[in-house]
Amino acid sequence: MSQLLSYHRALFQWHCRKFFRFRRHLSQLEKDYLEHCFALADSFREVSDSGYEHFSYYSYSHRVQGEQVNSSRLAYGSVLHPAAALQAALPVMKERQLQLDAYFLESPQSKFYGLGWDVLENQFKVYFRVQPIQQLPNNLAHLLHGYEPQDHRDEGLVSFTYTQNQLSESKVYLYPKNSLNLPPGAQGQASMVSDRRGLVKQYDLSQPDQWAQRLSPPGQKIVQLYLELDEGLDTIQWEDEQNYTLYFP
Repeated sequence: MSQLLSYHRALFQWHCRKFFRFRRHLSQLEKDYLEHCFALADSFREVSDSGYEHFSYYSYSHRVQGEQVNSSRLAYGSVLHPAAALQAALPVMKERQLQLDAYFLESPQSKFYGLGWDVLENQFKVYFRVQPIQQLPNNLAHLLHGYEPQDHRDEGLVSFTYTQNQLSESKVYLYPKNSLNLPPGAQGQASMVSDRRGLVKQYDLSQPDQWAQRLSPPGQKIVQLYLELDEGLDTIQWEDEQNYTLYFP
């Protein structure tokens, strides 16, 4: 058994013990998909063929809203092996009877990125990397209005959220080439453009401890738990001191 496979299995089990019992809520095909992704991992950080270093092929996230915390959020896929990950994902999407635009499954501009779950919100997510991001189908192209191509990386993400297996939100993630006016302790930014919520910014952090001090007690408790793994806060979606989403590891 490879070291990375053992790591991802142990990380998943740790989250099940500390935060949310994912296994109780996933189908057997979904658990099989996760095992495929665990085995596909080549490194902790995988770099896309466009050279972008900040795509994370796995993520556990925690949405904090006042005293309420949703830790049922999980995503896994692959950057280096999109075709193999897609083959593992197809049975899951068939089981859920999802309708996907053929562009994302067949176009050479699109590469499968991963699947995600928000169990408490009954949401399921499918992600694709698209390059060039400007070549989106007409029903999504309007999300790029107002964003200059020359100011953003050529490769971006497209995400589809399904609530009770019905499409409820489409999102495009854009990555500015030069992130100006970043908040202190941030080293990069992703601009998520949603057909439901408009623009939402996420920040890659260079000084996670500085951000941890700004969190409300529920968020600080989460950060403290991750110290068991020697993991710091990686990315944050910030609204205010009471409303934010934390992304690990």
